[in-house]
Parts: sequence; C-alpha cells; structure tokens
Amino acid sequence: MNVDKIYKNYKKTTNMDFNEFLEWSQNPCSKKASVNREPIKRNLVLLGTPKKGWTQWHAKEAKKMLSFEARHSEQLAGKEVKGCGISKRTIARKNWAVDPNK
Repeated sequence: MNVDKIYKNYKKTTNMDFNEFLEWSQNPCSKKASVNREPIKRNLVLLGTPKKGWTQWHAKEAKKMLSFEARHSEQLAGKEVKGCGISKRTIARKNWAVDPNK
C-alpha cells in the first residue's frame, strides 16, 4: 500500500482541518447520524498525524474514509435533522471529515 499516495488522496478529499473537525466532533449533532463514534475517532487520528508519522495502519484507515466518501458524495441530502439544521447525510459526511457545505 502506497502510504504517500493515500495520504495525498486523503488530504485532497477531506476539507476540514484538525481543529475544525475536533470542534465538530464535540457538537451534539455529530451524534445524530453515524452508527458509532469510530469515524470521528479515526479521522481525529488521521488529521492529527503529520505525513511523516503515517504508517500502513493510517493508510488502511484513510482508505475507509475515501471509500465512504466515494459512496456517499453523490447521494441526496434528505430531510434536516431536528435541531441541527442539516441532514443525516451531511452529518455523516462531516463525521468523516468532509463538509459538503464548504
């Protein structure tokens, strides 16, 4: 697995930086879409690890994010979640470090 290539693709696909994502992860709305907190935990590690610190493990985890985003980027947003002002799809994508409203 080419760590450099996956890192580059991950950085190109995500559009939230570590601090922005950390703030989002603490928002109560972040709990309204994903089945569990694993995507958030995973992306906090990936966003918080400099490129020189990436290993095969990081690349494997980043591929999960890239696969998720490839599957969900073209879906329609759907209804807004009460009290959040955004849809479950948007919440889920933000939980994977992609803010579709940017």
